[in-house]
Amino acid sequence: MLPAAAVCALLIPCAAAQAAFIQYSFTGTVGGASGALRSDIPVGSAMSGTFSFDPTTSPTGTGRYMGALQGFSLNVGGYSVSFDPSGDVNLIRLTDNPSGDLWRLRTSVMGDGIGQYSPTEFRLDLADEDGLAINGTSLQDPPSLGSLTSTHWRLVFEDADGRMVRIQGVLNSLTAVPLPAAVLLFGAGLISLVGLGAGGLRNLRGAKA
Repeated sequence: MLPAAAVCALLIPCAAAQAAFIQYSFTGTVGGASGALRSDIPVGSAMSGTFSFDPTTSPTGTGRYMGALQGFSLNVGGYSVSFDPSGDVNLIRLTDNPSGDLWRLRTSVMGDGIGQYSPTEFRLDLADEDGLAINGTSLQDPPSLGSLTSTHWRLVFEDADGRMVRIQGVLNSLTAVPLPAAVLLFGAGLISLVGLGAGGLRNLRGAKA
């Protein structure tokens, strides 16, 4: 009974931790870049990253969830940016419309500058022109890429005078991030220790009897 109880006790916190934030990883390709960025990040460069969001965030309007993003990282052709929690852009917007659905992620980012330009914002637009990919505007997991008609992303840069340039492209994959192997191994180790401890306790009681 004790090992079984230990397994349940370990699974509950792990499940709660996983349920707290929805986590995803994604890959894509650079389809275009402003001239000021093209030499550093050429067209055709690979893109990959991760993001997480809090599904319990309350909407501030129809389909607008401010502050939903909890983490973000991006690598484009060897250039990296990360989530900027102090930035003024952090939202997920959902639109359910017969003439077109949209699942949009926007977040402030930070990273090294390229020339005179610094990264400011990342945007991901998952859209379905048929209006079938999204049902309702309650915050939900991103729709499957196979159900969409477009999967565009852009990384925006800005200079000291407010001039904007960008890198953009399409998303190729979007998958849920599994529970890290280290967490699974840690849990398995704890279960083993509990089992050994229970066996030792039974042996000790048997000896006293």
